[in-house]
Amino acid sequence: MDLNNLSLEQLAQFKQQEEQKLQSITSHYSSLKSAQARFIQSQSTLSTLTPSTLSKPVMVPLTQSLYVSATVLDPSKVMVELGTGFYCLKSPLDAQKFMERKVALVGKNADNLYNVVVSTRKNIEAVVMTMQGKMDQRSQMEAR
Repeated sequence: MDLNNLSLEQLAQFKQQEEQKLQSITSHYSSLKSAQARFIQSQSTLSTLTPSTLSKPVMVPLTQSLYVSATVLDPSKVMVELGTGFYCLKSPLDAQKFMERKVALVGKNADNLYNVVVSTRKNIEAVVMTMQGKMDQRSQMEAR
């Protein structure tokens, strides 16, 4: 779209739309980075499971802020959330591999979204520059 062909009102409206888009995308990007951090934390926790943890008390995270006390009955099996409401038993090694894939997938999606954030910011800058140029032209015309 050629910004020079738009009126100041149209440019202002386009800028507002891009700012709303940027806000939404930035929020989604933050959510992805937060999810990636949780998966990395899960990977770290999995690495602590060894045969020596048998019958030892642990704190199991149910949410980010809610933990429950539990006892490790079998360190060779862990419950893994596959998706919303879907769980399966895996060995710690298989769970670790699963988490690695999740971290990579979420990271890739976050990187792609970051590129959209950068592009949207450039769009907003271009609109602002065009608006400034049009306002300068208008001021020069009125000064004559």
